[in-house]
Order: sequence, then structure tokens, then C-alpha cells
Amino acid sequence: MIGVIGCGNMASAIVKGIHQKFPEEKFLTYTPSRTRAVDLAKTVNGSVADGLKDFSQCEVIIIGCKPQQFDDLSMKLKEAADFKNTYFISIMAAIPLNFLQNSLEAHQVTRIMPNMPSLYGEGVSLMLHSKEVKKELKAKCEKYFAACSSVHEISDEDIFDKVTTVTGSGPAYVFQFAKTFSDQLEAWGLDRDEARKMVTQLFIGSAKHMEQSQEKSFSNLIDEVTSKGGVTIEAVNVFKENKLQDITSSALKAAYNRSVKMRLG
Repeated sequence: MIGVIGCGNMASAIVKGIHQKFPEEKFLTYTPSRTRAVDLAKTVNGSVADGLKDFSQCEVIIIGCKPQQFDDLSMKLKEAADFKNTYFISIMAAIPLNFLQNSLEAHQVTRIMPNMPSLYGEGVSLMLHSKEVKKELKAKCEKYFAACSSVHEISDEDIFDKVTTVTGSGPAYVFQFAKTFSDQLEAWGLDRDEARKMVTQLFIGSAKHMEQSQEKSFSNLIDEVTSKGGVTIEAVNVFKENKLQDITSSALKAAYNRSVKMRLG
């Protein structure tokens, strides 16, 4: 049985993805208010825990609460039962493996950083295991998260946190870029809904082309759309002149520095 503590959007998306591909899996859900736990349990034919002691029957527990709630949760878990042999999967940001292990008094712990497109089965999930996680549990974890995302194992925690600024936070950057396009189309007189549809399809189609052109570098893909003396190259040159690459690098470093400051432990 898989325990799920915290049933927000991301945890729910993951559990629904697992249920869709592996309907034989059983789930036990929990939130302090019960409301979201009940809703999720109904969706995946699961059951709702009356208290944290009920999770002693779970081989795997997914922790999806907010990071600032973890200290209180870990204390209550230790009071409820002995979980030292339980396999914990954390989808919380900014909480390192050693802090998770010490707080939970458990050895087998995996950090997962999913992203918002996991809601639609199109996510990216980073995976980092403590050295104690057994091979069969690693395979099980990858199987679960592959149900809603592409899974990429990272072996170094610092790199994990750096990559998170791209894969985990990345949708916000894409939406920011999309907003600049949509705002400009509106400024040129297009209806807001029409501009939104155009920009959305632009990103969908471009992402599909990237997916279908893995043999080509991003520079090659840019070259395919531009021509010397043409329209598109003028915009690309403005991006280069204004150092879009440097702006992006600075933004990602700022996000990483913030994640370092937020780390517990």
C-alpha cells in the first residue's frame, strides 16, 4: 500500500497517474482537514487514514505537504509509530536527504522534484536517492513517476537543486515568455482570447517539433526558422544584443541562491 501525506495538486496528479497505469495499487491518503484526502481517495479507489498511525501498514509513503509543515509532521509521525523500515518519497522542495532521514528516523528516502505539467502526464521529475535505498525500490519509484512524467536520476544533491531551477521552476519562465508575446499581440489590436490561443498553439507546436527533432541542436532549429536578411533573424539578433543568454543565466542563479537559503538542515 502507498501512503500519501498531503494531497495538494502535485501529489494528487502523481497519485492519479500511478492509479491510471497501475490500478492494482492501493492508496491510503491523509490531510489534517480530511477534505482533499477524501476527494483523492474517491478518485483512486483508496481509503482515508484516521490518523498517522495508520501509515504503519504502508511500505511506501509519499510526503507532499508544504516544506514549512514538515517539522511538525515528522514529530507526529515519530510519535505515531516506528517508520525506520519504511520507504519515504519526498516531493517537497528545499529539504535535503540527510535532514529528511534524521527527521523521519528512516534510512530509505528519495527526493523527487516534479513539475506542473505532471498534472497532464507531461511532466519532468528529478530523482535523488539516499544510498540506503534498495535497487527494487528505486525501480518502483521510477515506475510510479514515469506514469506522469519523464524521470531523470541525479546523483548529486547540489546539482539536483540547480537543475530544479530549470525543470521545476521552468514552467513559470515559459509562461512569462508567452505573456510577452500575448501582451504584444493585444497591443497590436488582437482580441485577448485570440492572442492567448495563438501563443498557446505556438508553444505546443514548437515543443512538438523539438520532441521530433532530437538529432538537431537548438541552434540548428533556430537556423531552420531564420534566414539571412529575413524577418525572424532581426528579432533573434535583438535577443542576442540584449544578452538573453546572460539574463537567463542570472535568473537561474538567483533561483538557485534562493533555494540554498531555504534549505532546512
